[in-house]
Amino acid sequence: MATVGYLLLLAVAGVQPAAPVQVLAPVQVFKCSDGNQVSYQSAPCRGPPARTWIVPPPGPMPGAAAAAGSQPLRSGPKPRRAGTSTAVRRNARPGEDACAKARKGREDAYRRAGLKRGFALSSYWDNRVHDACR
Repeated sequence: MATVGYLLLLAVAGVQPAAPVQVLAPVQVFKCSDGNQVSYQSAPCRGPPARTWIVPPPGPMPGAAAAAGSQPLRSGPKPRRAGTSTAVRRNARPGEDACAKARKGREDAYRRAGLKRGFALSSYWDNRVHDACR
């Protein structure tokens, strides 16, 4: 009797119609200007358009299928290893030599760059020193 109910359930589940697959076509976008007013629309402009381009339909990015198949997505925190405690990991600090080494590296980089040192270089080394000395 249970087998008949199971088969009936499978038959009903298999009868459901499949959702139609909607294929989206690329959309052409027109940039229209009328004096100081600028508008973007899918219909052609009254006069000559300032610019036109084609927008591809939304979909998976190239290479996303290969990446999605290679690594499963995680939906929660990373599981802990057996025998580790969070208190030990949170309080673990790199040695004082790591902090001093990072500061020396920053000083050397600043000396080599001179007055032409940019924001990216300063930001990189300041973040590195911060991470090593916290």
